[in-house]
Amino acid sequence: MYLTEKVLLDNKIRKIGFTLIELLIAVSISTMIGGALYLSLKSALESWQVSEDRLLLQHVTARLMEELTEGLPDTYGLRDALEITDGSAQMLTVVMPWTDSTHDFSSGIFNYTLNKHIKPGTGAPIAEALLPNAAEYRVIPAGIIDKGKHEEYPEARLSVNLAPGARLRFTFHPDYKRDSDCLTTFRYDGAEKAIFIDDPDGSRNISRNAFGVKIIDFLIRYFDNTNNELGMNGSLSPADIPKISGLELAFKAESKGGNARETVTFVALRNAPMRSGNLILSQGSRFPIPNSNEVTAFSLTNMSGVNNEDELVLDARPSSGGRDWRLKVVFSRAPNSNTPLIEYFQIESPAGSKIYSERVRLPASLGLNLLSLGPNGIYDYGNQGNPGETALTGKVELEVEKMDIAGASVFVRP
Repeated sequence: MYLTEKVLLDNKIRKIGFTLIELLIAVSISTMIGGALYLSLKSALESWQVSEDRLLLQHVTARLMEELTEGLPDTYGLRDALEITDGSAQMLTVVMPWTDSTHDFSSGIFNYTLNKHIKPGTGAPIAEALLPNAAEYRVIPAGIIDKGKHEEYPEARLSVNLAPGARLRFTFHPDYKRDSDCLTTFRYDGAEKAIFIDDPDGSRNISRNAFGVKIIDFLIRYFDNTNNELGMNGSLSPADIPKISGLELAFKAESKGGNARETVTFVALRNAPMRSGNLILSQGSRFPIPNSNEVTAFSLTNMSGVNNEDELVLDARPSSGGRDWRLKVVFSRAPNSNTPLIEYFQIESPAGSKIYSERVRLPASLGLNLLSLGPNGIYDYGNQGNPGETALTGKVELEVEKMDIAGASVFVRP
């Protein structure tokens, strides 16, 4: 009896513990569960790191493209460029609006010498005044004093009286050929894997960031207003530059984590001549213009640097044949006020065959409407003296045959 109870007690004690096999199975299962949890946590952490890396990459590239196209609160972006002077696949030099803010209004003084030359043919500056105790600038009327073809800096003339001490600023299109320090260059440096802007304030790396993102590729493509690409092998010719109305910017960025992101955008240049319709003229320049059936606005404007007996000759030629239409304008200066005048104009069709002339003696600042020349406009662009006759069809090119004055432009719209 006693032995039987002892055996039963020993068996019960043995059953309370684990066998070696049971322990090995338990350890294996625990290891498998722990490994699975580790791999799951590791995968989750890596996924989080990749997501964070991509978000940082997206943030950096979006900010960079915004600065390239729109600028910062105190700088201009490419969309604001007034003129392109040079370009390639990885570099672009432009003229941005220039602001002269070096003047205070003085009582009785209405003429102020600007600190840069105005590009001929671009018109008077936009004048603004900040009155004493005012918080914002407001636009005020102003003009430019035409002294003829002279090298000195131009003078802006205010048309209103202001409180003494009012701050003045004049914004205009600067003449980079006389003042090269007003140019802005956007360029890619492959060695540093960065995009730089060089402007009157110096050179700065606009792609620098705190996250280690580098720009590993950069490309600029150029287009005209019909979306035809300009330039060959990344190089622009002088003939291409006036036709540019839009840019495609593309760059590829790489993060420290090895992720890459490509960003592409199209920039419509709001001030491009073929987009704005304001074509700045110079000797020998050529522009495609609407034909006689399509044109709705066509005027000669922004004439400057005028001396006595200066001439401006414009020739519109249809590519489909037919007679061309030539306009010859002769200028003078009023002897008392020295105001530049349009003395008379002459229309020839074809070139060399005069069909109409008129002595008008109008201030050059008023411009000349090329769709209203002669009685009832019958000698205007395309009519050639016979009402309803239209010879300039198909594609038409406007060429500046002769230009004695310093600057002028035509405003043309289809």
